[in-house]
Amino acid sequence: MKKEILNYLETVTQNLNIKNKDNLDKIYLQIVVDGNTTTINLGNSNIDFQNEVDYLIIKMDESTFFSLKDNKKHPEDLMFDEKIKIKGNLDLIK
Repeated sequence: MKKEILNYLETVTQNLNIKNKDNLDKIYLQIVVDGNTTTINLGNSNIDFQNEVDYLIIKMDESTFFSLKDNKKHPEDLMFDEKIKIKGNLDLIK
């Protein structure tokens, strides 16, 4: 995985306007590159979400991540094209 993704995520998570920053520990981003999936926990380095009862997983290809980052695509357009998969509790990002 590109270090650019990790650096960007760190910047974004620090500036997120959510009520409870502890919820970041329950939010995971899965990036797919050439069929290999890397899971990143937005709150810390713990990636074991299988034991979580309350979680949110956002899964996308690396190219989709960069399309969003560079404002080439709107997130809603990607969800309708099934390029982003979201599973879990959306209330975690309120």
